[in-house]
Amino acid sequence: MDRKKSNESVLKEANLERALIKPIRQRQLQFLGHICRHKCLEHLAITGKIEGKRSRGRQRITFIGNLKSWAIGKGSNNNFIRLSQNRFEWRNMIAHVCSRQRT
Repeated sequence: MDRKKSNESVLKEANLERALIKPIRQRQLQFLGHICRHKCLEHLAITGKIEGKRSRGRQRITFIGNLKSWAIGKGSNNNFIRLSQNRFEWRNMIAHVCSRQRT
């Protein structure tokens, strides 16, 4: 009689929490800040300012869209780019977003 358990229930029983997601998100935000401060091809690709037609159907999740949905209200696409110009504000935002608990 094997009963299926979710990962969340196993973590809760062991009194553990996911420890890998915070460093990953922190490094993603650090990379985004680095790219946004340098006006190069990578900046154009991440901000979605490349010319041409969009493909049909449901659009893929973008890098910034993924970070924005994870940060929940910590900034829009333009806010991320604006905040990244000031390294002090950007580091404070990264520390705040990566330290808070998700519910």
